[in-house]
Amino acid sequence: MTSTAQAPTGRMVATDAAPDARRTVRAPRLVAHRGAPRVRRENTLPAIAVAEALGADTIEVDVRRTADGVAVLLHDETLGRMWGDARRVSEVDWCDVARLGNGLDRIPRLDAALERLDGCRTSLLVDLTDPEDALVAARTVAAHRGSTGVAWCGAPEAMAAVREVLPDADVWLAWESLEAPTAEDLAPLAPSTLNLDVAFLTPRTVRAAHDLGLVVSVWTVDDPEPAVWAAMSGVDSITTNDVAAVRAALAAAERDGWPERDREPTETEVASRAEALAHRIAHEVIAFTREHPVGEVTTKAHPADLVTDVDRLVEQHVRSRVRTAFPTHGFTGEEYGEAPGDRHRWYLDPVDGTTNLANGVPWTSMSLCLTRGGRPLVGVVADPWRGEVLEARSGRGATLRDRTLRLDDAPRALAGAVVGTELDGHRPWPGFGAFLDALAARSCTLRVQGSGTLTIAQVAAGRGIGGCVSAFDPIDHGAAVLLVHEAGGVVLTREGPVDGFPPAGEPFLVAHPGAADELHAVWTAALAAV
Repeated sequence: MTSTAQAPTGRMVATDAAPDARRTVRAPRLVAHRGAPRVRRENTLPAIAVAEALGADTIEVDVRRTADGVAVLLHDETLGRMWGDARRVSEVDWCDVARLGNGLDRIPRLDAALERLDGCRTSLLVDLTDPEDALVAARTVAAHRGSTGVAWCGAPEAMAAVREVLPDADVWLAWESLEAPTAEDLAPLAPSTLNLDVAFLTPRTVRAAHDLGLVVSVWTVDDPEPAVWAAMSGVDSITTNDVAAVRAALAAAERDGWPERDREPTETEVASRAEALAHRIAHEVIAFTREHPVGEVTTKAHPADLVTDVDRLVEQHVRSRVRTAFPTHGFTGEEYGEAPGDRHRWYLDPVDGTTNLANGVPWTSMSLCLTRGGRPLVGVVADPWRGEVLEARSGRGATLRDRTLRLDDAPRALAGAVVGTELDGHRPWPGFGAFLDALAARSCTLRVQGSGTLTIAQVAAGRGIGGCVSAFDPIDHGAAVLLVHEAGGVVLTREGPVDGFPPAGEPFLVAHPGAADELHAVWTAALAAV
């Protein structure tokens, strides 16, 4: 087998905020993701043929095994999504798998894909998740006597299984972290290539990988702007569903000059695009959170600080969506931390209320907020269980569905009203008891429901007269605070009303304007009583 790895060439120096286009940039190699899925059905021989005709350097395919041990091209564990058969492919013999589909649109064997590319300059990248699938795939490649170059990517356990059969296999290491790789990270698999999720692409990571002698590939990039940005960041290959569009964008940049970003988009331009993107993301997250069962639950700082696979999967999805639309923006997320960028920064809590989610309590939310120079521009709060998206844009107001959110200035009594708060982690915050007692004396009820984002955002929607949290964090509360401002509510610290965000780490209160003075007095007195 010939290797597909190539030494990185034409590398450039780039800052962490934005790539430097003044030095030579060379267009990366292109990896066709599952063939050409926008033209022919993914992971089929027609899709491979189209990708090869479009000039893909490498074609990535997914491989599973049948019940009788045949390696076939299929991404999912079951045959349902692509082929209308709910069975797991590992429980179906090859003769039955081969009957699915029609004409050339059928599930091919891996050895048929290898034969199709014999004599072509295009190589194959085999993506694997399951170690048992990996053993069957590796044995199939080992038995092939053609000239097709093969590389391997996927789960570490699957890559280790490939190494058992093919000790010299060309392995691409999947990388889903903002931390740069180290020599220790490479030791178990000895990869040739760092296969980097675009959600975690930064020039810093590319430089670190190159310094370790790795080729850098990024996935999955389908639009011109992020493809050009990835090339300017120094990546050596790009995995894409649209080889033609990405190739055209890179060719245009080589012909006309790589952009130097002399003109920065206006705040209005950025906010308009970000508002539309955040709206789409919110609805995507609602669907995913409702439909994806909680699998793995682990802890972070302490046993009550939970994180689930849903938290991580949502954050990866949102990071990818933002990175592909705004490749130079910074990003700070609850689960994967901070990525560098320009003066724009997105803040994300993928699941605010993880303890509720892990315990089956349907009261969680996603918070996504874009800032520019520290000032909030756009914010959305997605409530998966009501199916609601609360949205705000600086200077343009707040909405819920098609309803404008606007709090009036009429005086409001605390008696009979509800105020929301949250625990400080799993403990009451200093002054919590005094605040509870003071509200009770005024016949006002205090609620603790388990999502700080919703506690604050609900005030903007007129649900409750106020809410307070023990420490402001733009990850958790940025979008909700913008919602309150744009709905006409009041945001306060101990010292009084604030415009924009409260200071990070400081307790804050939001309130209906008609009750803000009285509620602020009760709250500050409780804080001072500690």
